Amino acid sequence: MGFGEAFGTCMRKYANFSDRARRSEYWWFYLAVILITFPFVIAFGLAFLPAAEDLIDLLEDQETPTAQQVIDLVQWDQLVGPGLLLAGVWLLFFLPMLAVTVRRLHDIGLSGWLYLVVFVPFGLGSAAMLVMCVIDGQAKENRWGPDPKADERPLWGQVREAPPPLGG
Repeated sequence: MGFGEAFGTCMRKYANFSDRARRSEYWWFYLAVILITFPFVIAFGLAFLPAAEDLIDLLEDQETPTAQQVIDLVQWDQLVGPGLLLAGVWLLFFLPMLAVTVRRLHDIGLSGWLYLVVFVPFGLGSAAMLVMCVIDGQAKENRWGPDPKADERPLWGQVREAPPPLGG
């Protein structure tokens, strides 16, 4: 599955939590979301830049600024537009990202509820989720549907007829 096909599939299955998703569908979709949101993150960062420069000046003048001093440095009116755009883009992709992750867990034979492991602290849950999303899917039908790669997998382990003997 290619980049465009994966993005289209995930957007069509916007809130489908019941099927299976191949690794390529999962990873291509996540790459697409990163590429789409990157300009919005940059715009938000650029809007915050004047406050960051003032904060650096404040840190050079005194040891530890108070929270109120830091809050006063931020030009909130300049952050509203880029912040709302960034939040809107993330809200647009939140549900399809969650759905494709659940379908990816289904592909390896695990319940989608296992997604909650990402809330384990110290990055351990995220590391476990990364490992689970890298594992190849089950090469057979499971309770969430048929193998999405069934037509591409080799026919290992299947009994085949022996070829006819030579010369006879």
